[in-house]
Amino acid sequence: MKRRRWNRIFAPDGRAVVVAMDHTMVFGMRTAGLEHPSEVIRAVVSGGADALLLPYGTARHAADALGRAGLILRVDHTLPSARWSVEAALRLGADAVCAMGFPGDPEIPHSTVYLNELGVLCDRWGLPLMAEMIPGGFAAREQHTPEGIAQAARIGAEAGADFIKTLYTGDPDTFRQVVENCYVPILILGGPRVEDERGLLQMIHEALEAGARGVAMGRNIWGHPSPARMTAAIAALVHGGATVEAAMRELR
Repeated sequence: MKRRRWNRIFAPDGRAVVVAMDHTMVFGMRTAGLEHPSEVIRAVVSGGADALLLPYGTARHAADALGRAGLILRVDHTLPSARWSVEAALRLGADAVCAMGFPGDPEIPHSTVYLNELGVLCDRWGLPLMAEMIPGGFAAREQHTPEGIAQAARIGAEAGADFIKTLYTGDPDTFRQVVENCYVPILILGGPRVEDERGLLQMIHEALEAGARGVAMGRNIWGHPSPARMTAAIAALVHGGATVEAAMRELR
């Protein structure tokens, strides 16, 4: 069953475009752009998204909008238990779950403990696990070094994650070291919304060249004036092997 679920997230080329729409749960963010999640989901699926990363409420509310796209359910250490998280995912028909891991954050040391428990339970039930590994947490920018990112990715893999979502190091050479140090696929996250579309696509292109297997991005997709076109541009890079210039044409 794990392989069947995996194939609803990763395309036959072994790559994935995951659109993250879990920000209202994780960060308690303003919902500008996510007021009507079903509309956004339909838009990004039409643009070529392979899977959506959603919180429980949105996954339940917008199930019809998903169509054939994969569902990754956001679960975290703030929930009652890893067992509850896995049961909720199976009940919703999710294809994977995703949880945060903040190695090096003294305020949330239990996040990696939770990941280890989740890894065992997911494996028992044939449910893929994506670990979002951020060294020190989002605010600890001083820990977001290539070495810190590589170490965090490996910790996620050792916790039983089937694939990793993490930061891009900033250049292909150092990111290639992250990939080589981690024996499971890595997707890069997008971070805060940026206006530089070419710069975003260039970052994705570099990460793919260095061995990334795709993206798991949110604000730079659903926060874009046309989520469908931005998804199509990213999909052209991830699945089509497009140049940055060719991907930019998808935005016009």
